[in-house]
Amino acid sequence: MTETSPKLPRAVLRYTIALLLITYRFAKLNGSQFTILDSELDKPMGQVSGFWLTWYYFGYSKFYGNLIALAQVIGGVLLMFSRTTLLGSCLLIPIIANIILVDVFYAIDPGALLVAIFIEASLLIIITPHARELYDLFWVKQESSTPTKRSPVATIGKYVVRVLLIVLPAVFTYWVANFNTRFPTPIDGTWDVVEVSPELESAGDVPAVLFFERNRAHLCVFKDRDGSYEGHHFEVNANDRTVGIWQQWLKKGTKIFDGSYDLSERRLRLNGRYGNHAGEIAFVLKKRE
Repeated sequence: MTETSPKLPRAVLRYTIALLLITYRFAKLNGSQFTILDSELDKPMGQVSGFWLTWYYFGYSKFYGNLIALAQVIGGVLLMFSRTTLLGSCLLIPIIANIILVDVFYAIDPGALLVAIFIEASLLIIITPHARELYDLFWVKQESSTPTKRSPVATIGKYVVRVLLIVLPAVFTYWVANFNTRFPTPIDGTWDVVEVSPELESAGDVPAVLFFERNRAHLCVFKDRDGSYEGHHFEVNANDRTVGIWQQWLKKGTKIFDGSYDLSERRLRLNGRYGNHAGEIAFVLKKRE
């Protein structure tokens, strides 16, 4: 009795975790998780909570949602057998850790967070008796397989390569984010069209909203009054306050606006030739908060 009693709490823990994981698997399959409300789909993305963004993202692909569920159920089944407990725990620990991070930073239901924390803590308890084995596997044995004698030049060379593998991607991606992907202009932002003069014959010819995108160089998006979106290319010369808009982003194509702009506080006035309309047209835009 004394030999088996220490194993009993661990067995109960293993089967409890397995039950929780398999329950979550069927919750995904049966539609109680990763489903979204029509009322949430009707909201602008900027107004959707982190919870519903997460639910929509993970539920967008049935295959991906089922893949997550399958990984959980495989881990749960592995926990049911003593021989595969360690394998199942090592599989599940990073998966559950990621779930905890999502629950915390996307404000998922506190109850789900507590369950995930309980599962993670239980998995850590389960692998505790194997801590020495894991340490030997991932550190001691790796150290023993590494040559102990290296020339100073080889050692320095390896450290230089390691540093470059960190520094070069950091510098390159910083350049991409700040100088390639972005090309800031004075008119960047979201602008509602509040006035057009002279009035055009068809209201459908006038976009309802213009997005001069800060985070995508030269991208201007028109939102039409019917709710559709169309991307265009734009360029601004801040020195002479001119702006041009072309049909295709980056490729340019047909020029659909050629004129000047006047920026004051939260108002933007565009004056110039627009599309095939004769004469100059003035657009008055108001910047959104």
